[in-house]
Amino acid sequence: MKSTSTPSPLATRAAHLGGRALAVAVATTLAVACYDTPHTTVVLENRYPATDAKPLVIFDAIFHAVSFDGLPLRPGAASSPVDTLPTSGGTAYVVLAPGWDPASGAAPKELVVLRSRQDVEVHLNDALTLAVDDTTFEGNCATGSRLAQDEADLVTQRVFASHFVGVAYDAATCTIRPSGAAHAP
Repeated sequence: MKSTSTPSPLATRAAHLGGRALAVAVATTLAVACYDTPHTTVVLENRYPATDAKPLVIFDAIFHAVSFDGLPLRPGAASSPVDTLPTSGGTAYVVLAPGWDPASGAAPKELVVLRSRQDVEVHLNDALTLAVDDTTFEGNCATGSRLAQDEADLVTQRVFASHFVGVAYDAATCTIRPSGAAHAP
C-alpha cells in the first residue's frame, strides 16, 4: 500500500509565505532597477530679455542630435526636458527669429544663426540646462558677434536646411537673401 502524506499546516504556511516573499523581492528588484536606470536630459532656455525692441525668439535648436519640443521659445521661456545621451562635448546650434511673433502664423522674415561658444557636455544621469544668450552663444551680429561664413553655411545648409530653402545666409550681416543674390559688400 502506498502511503500519502499531507503537508503539515506549518509547511503549507511556510510555502505560502515563501511565494509571497518571492513576489515582494521581484517587485522590489524591478522598482529599484527602474529607479536606478540613468536618465539624462537637456532643457533649452531662452535667456534673452523680453523687453528688447525686437525680442529674440528661439525658432529652432539642436544639440547632440536632440530636437527640442515646444519651439519656438519666447524670451524667458524654457522647453520641457528632453532625453539625451551623455556627451563629453558637442556644439549646440540655435536659429533666432528677431522680432517675430509666433502667434502671427506668418514665417519669420529674419533669422540669425548661433552656435555655442564652448563645447557643451552632459554626464550620465544629469540634467543640463542649455541657456541661450549672447554670453553662451556667438553669431548675433547685433552685438558684434559673427560666425565665419563657412560655418554659417554648414549650419544653414546642413543642420537647419529646411529653414533656409531658396535663401542664402550672410554671416557678416546676419541677414538672409534670395540664394541667387550677390553677397553684401
